[in-house]
Amino acid sequence: MVQRSAPTAGTDHRPVRMCVGCRRRAETSELVRVVAQQRGDVPRVVVDSAKTMPGRGAWLHADAECISAATRRRAFAAALRTPGLTADPDDLAEQLGVVTHQGMAPRSRNR
Repeated sequence: MVQRSAPTAGTDHRPVRMCVGCRRRAETSELVRVVAQQRGDVPRVVVDSAKTMPGRGAWLHADAECISAATRRRAFAAALRTPGLTADPDDLAEQLGVVTHQGMAPRSRNR
């Protein structure tokens, strides 16, 4: 039988999620949450800046590389379990305030 020790005082538990773009784990404070929201007949990906919107969420680094990778792999539809969901990388980058111009160096991040 395996015994587990109780957490020591002062140990901080921080939630960790996986980025749907680069598929690396990071603390939720380093990621943004996105959700699928119905706009007319078409579901679209919107940023949940307060991280409190209802529904299933997906987590993403706020940089051009991760937005591009998640869009290319169609990861939003799978992660948000919304068939037919398409994400416009330019719209998502605009919501996040990310510069997506080619030639610009991406924000540094530990990988």
